[in-house]
Amino acid sequence: MPINRTPPPASPVPVSSDDTSQSQTTRTRAIDAIERTTKLHSESAPDIPSLTLNVSKRKKRKHDGVNPNIMSYMSEMFSVYTNEQAKHFKDLQIIVSSIKEQNDELKKERRYYVKQV
Repeated sequence: MPINRTPPPASPVPVSSDDTSQSQTTRTRAIDAIERTTKLHSESAPDIPSLTLNVSKRKKRKHDGVNPNIMSYMSEMFSVYTNEQAKHFKDLQIIVSSIKEQNDELKKERRYYVKQV
């Protein structure tokens, strides 16, 4: 539901000759109510800057910052980890290449035996 709601428009009241003064009063009240609501809506915006003077500002917590010792320690940890991974990768490459060589030798021997039979 919107916050800035306006009242429904005043419905016209049937005017009879006896109720002329009463209908005038009702109309005046309705017009006054409409004027008050429009004043409230239009005058609410200029008051906003004056309201901010009473509001305390929230300040963020101060952080000490990043400790350079921690950064150097983390950098060293990552470099050690990278070197270990590179060593493992190199070992795996050597193992795979030796398996390929063995496979090639087995294929050659198989061809040789197939030709013999």
